[in-house]
Amino acid sequence: MMLPARAVFDAALLDLSLTTVAAALFMAWQIRTPFGIDQSRGRQILPVWATAVGCAVAAALLTGESTGALVATILALLGASLASWAMPRLTAAGALALAVQPLLLLTALPWSFVVLVDLSYPMWALVLWVMGSTVSVLLLGFNMAGSMVRQAMLTHVSWDRPNQPMPPKLNRDAPMISVQVACYAEPPELVIATLDSVANQTYPNFEVMVCDNNTKDEALWRPVEAHCRRLNAKLGFERFRFFHVAPLEGAKAGALNWLMPRMDKRASLVAVMDADYLAEPDFLAKISGFFDDPKIGYVQTPHDYREHEASTYLRGCYWEYMPTNKVVYPGINEYNAAFTIGTMCIVRANVIREVGGWAEWCLTEDSEISIRIRKIGYDGVYLPQTFGRGLIPETFEDYRKQRFRWTAGPVQQLRRYWRYFLPRPFGLKSDLNTWSKLLECQRAADPLVKLVGTGFGFIMMMVATVLTATGALPDMMLPGVTWAMIGTQLLAAVVLGWRYYTLSGCTRISDMLLAEVAKASLSYVQMTAAIAGLSSKPRPWTRTPKFAVAGSWQRAFTATIPETAIGAAHLVLIVALFMISPMIGGHMTLLAAGALFLSGARFLAAPAMALLGERDLTRREALEREQAARFAAIHRRTAFKIA
Repeated sequence: MMLPARAVFDAALLDLSLTTVAAALFMAWQIRTPFGIDQSRGRQILPVWATAVGCAVAAALLTGESTGALVATILALLGASLASWAMPRLTAAGALALAVQPLLLLTALPWSFVVLVDLSYPMWALVLWVMGSTVSVLLLGFNMAGSMVRQAMLTHVSWDRPNQPMPPKLNRDAPMISVQVACYAEPPELVIATLDSVANQTYPNFEVMVCDNNTKDEALWRPVEAHCRRLNAKLGFERFRFFHVAPLEGAKAGALNWLMPRMDKRASLVAVMDADYLAEPDFLAKISGFFDDPKIGYVQTPHDYREHEASTYLRGCYWEYMPTNKVVYPGINEYNAAFTIGTMCIVRANVIREVGGWAEWCLTEDSEISIRIRKIGYDGVYLPQTFGRGLIPETFEDYRKQRFRWTAGPVQQLRRYWRYFLPRPFGLKSDLNTWSKLLECQRAADPLVKLVGTGFGFIMMMVATVLTATGALPDMMLPGVTWAMIGTQLLAAVVLGWRYYTLSGCTRISDMLLAEVAKASLSYVQMTAAIAGLSSKPRPWTRTPKFAVAGSWQRAFTATIPETAIGAAHLVLIVALFMISPMIGGHMTLLAAGALFLSGARFLAAPAMALLGERDLTRREALEREQAARFAAIHRRTAFKIA
């Protein structure tokens, strides 16, 4: 028999679920271009509130209970009013979404408890549920703050922090910049192209330092050295300086540290570029002006990539990268928590020295130094405009190695600096602002939370299934509102995800789906990287190879053995669930099978991406052979005619 309170909770939960979708639709509709929310349209309260009331009416009609829907709507609108008052920059839809998020959780938890009581679950199961719910509530504020920042592009009508480049500095007294390029065993033509892009800078006052560290094959670094001499000869003075250093410890950080005492004494700024990046001619000119403000310690521009249209695999990788760089990071910048990400950034030289140089112990020496810079009172700026493009790893094996480094590094940072991230009365003294502390914790903890959540959820689901099959727990009969809630949350996520992609420049649905597969394919490596980052044992710094490679189907399988095995295990468990469905009930079967399918799909996405990458490499190799044969045939015919 359904408890009376259940009907009230059902209506409230359905109302809030529908309101979540409505808010997402409004947010997606109000912005078409980055930073492009119209002030008058974004602040229109009446249509947003009217839609919220409409959701309440729909929930009341569908459930036959008006009290729960009415109370939920009143609380949501009061919460939206409070959010708008506390944060005037929010759109009406953004304020409503911010208010509904905690209300949905705070309604779902007691509702689920009532459902379990209604199903006659034993006391020990109810106690476990209360304990888990308590943890969720304690993390609510932490998660809400991070979500608000990540959605800033969709919810803010005005921006306080810089998000546009400065007017170009072209005067001869502009500050001296030392452009530093660290490379190891790179294709010489790749580095030469990078240096040519730097040579084309419109900025008048800079030097270029190339540190090739530990490359054993002279055929790789000698052409770069010779090209630096040619560029200097063309200029008529020495601007490009090449150094081959071996042995040199510390990978990229070691190379940058080695260059610091050897840079031009007049240089007050350091620009860091990866060896594969082609810089826009106005990179230095449009960024250097930010340093007129003595509070600015560094300016970072996005990771961006070229040649991604060359294959399906590269397109998937590219659009997996871009929403973070183009949509999420600008929101983090707005809350004065921007961090450096390794290439296409400029940092004050004296600040690098003041904080002790680049960290050779950390896999992400780039973002690590930004913590120490903010810790002593400087600010950073992140601009969403692209000023350079590099190369995407050609194989999934290298793609996941890159992500391992990007994931383990922030965990290493959290392990070392967590005392600085605590609230001021409890943490070590620093000038890190509250948002920097919170967002650094979130960035590092995210893969750990996913790992724990995946493991805990899997164990609890298996335990519940076994106990239900043995009769220790009653059959689970979920209310209809459960499926409505799941469906609406998925719909809201799809709407917002679609808008994230379009704001980052992606317009094809097929590319968005590819990007989602690419994102899912990295789940396993992010979990293992999170564990590795917790270890105090030094981790080797692995570079991303830039040499062209041939396709290899075997490599696709050997690189993804763990993911394939785990994904296959999920499929076996799904089959087993349907086999024991009469013992656990249809609802339990659908819920557990759905969870296993979504979880397993993440792992099976890895071999799918690996196979896609190898297929594209094999096709490229075949095309190159065909073109070579065609060229040879033309050459033979030409030679025959001449003869």
